[in-house]
Amino acid sequence: MERDFNSNFIPPYMDYSMPPPGMDMNEMMMQYEQGCSYYRYLCMQMDYKIKCKEYEKLCETSNNRSARKIE
Repeated sequence: MERDFNSNFIPPYMDYSMPPPGMDMNEMMMQYEQGCSYYRYLCMQMDYKIKCKEYEKLCETSNNRSARKIE
């Protein structure tokens, strides 16, 4: 699937000295802060999932050890 880059051109960088047309600096800062908050939220979710996996592995190994002692 080919994309027409001429009609939907997005520059590789954004000039932050001038906000895009129709957006003032306050809106741009609010959008930036929302992006940062969302990124932190995603990082916290990933940390939580990693810790849950580590906990599950820890519980599995401790269960295996107790099972070995009984037998």
